[in-house]
Amino acid sequence: MNVSDEDAIGLLRTLQLADSFFPTGAYAHSQGLEGMVALGWIGNAQEVHEYLSYLLTGAVLPSDGVALLHSHRSAADGDVCTVIEIDHLLHAMKLPKEMRVASTHSGRRVLDESRALLAAGAVPAALEGYRAAVVKGEAPGSGAVAFGVCTWAQGIWEEAALLSYCHSFAVGVLGAAQRLLPITHGEAQEVLRSLHSLVVEVAADIRTSHWRDMTSFSPLADIASMRHETAEVRMFAS
Repeated sequence: MNVSDEDAIGLLRTLQLADSFFPTGAYAHSQGLEGMVALGWIGNAQEVHEYLSYLLTGAVLPSDGVALLHSHRSAADGDVCTVIEIDHLLHAMKLPKEMRVASTHSGRRVLDESRALLAAGAVPAALEGYRAAVVKGEAPGSGAVAFGVCTWAQGIWEEAALLSYCHSFAVGVLGAAQRLLPITHGEAQEVLRSLHSLVVEVAADIRTSHWRDMTSFSPLADIASMRHETAEVRMFAS
C-alpha cells in the first residue's frame, strides 16, 4: 500500500516530537522514579516495568492522555478558552509540586520549539492564542495540553499524538532508570516493548472520555515525589 506524502510527513513530524532528541528538557526529570529508588521501592527492570504500568494506567493516560486528546480537538475547533480550562484542571490534578513543575517546564518548551519550527505566517491562531495565555500566566502550560495543541498545529492526527506522548514519557523514565539502576539497554527495550499492548488498550478506553472526567491516582509516586523535593542529593529535578 502506498503512503501519501501528507501521511509520510505526518509520521516524520510525530517521530520528531516524540524523540528524546527534541529539546523538551524531559531528560532532567525522572517522573518520581528517583524518589522511588531512594526509598528502596524500585531496584530492577521488572519493578521499573511495574512502575511505568502503574503510572500509565493510573495517571498518565486517564489524565494527561484525556487532556491531550481534548486539547487537540479544541484547538482544531479554534476553542482556546476550553484548552485553557483543560490546562488548569490537569495542572490542579498533579498533587506534588515537582510533577507540576516538570509538566509545565516541558509544556512551555514544546510550545516554543514547535512554534519556531512552523514557517513564518503559518502559525495557527489557536496555537498563538494558547501560547500567549501561557506567557501571560493565564494558563499553566501543562505538557500534555501543549503537546495536544502543537501536534494539531503540525497536522498530526490525535491518536498518533497520544501514542507518541506515551512513548516519549516511557522513554524518559527508562532513560532515568538506566542512570539510577544497573539496567541494560536490552532490558530497557524489553520494558518499552512490553508496554505497547497496555498503552493501546487504555488509549482506546479513554478515547470517548470527557475532559471534565479526567482521573489521576498514583499515591506511591506522589509520596516519592514529595519526599524527593526535599532530598539533599538529587540527580533529577523530579
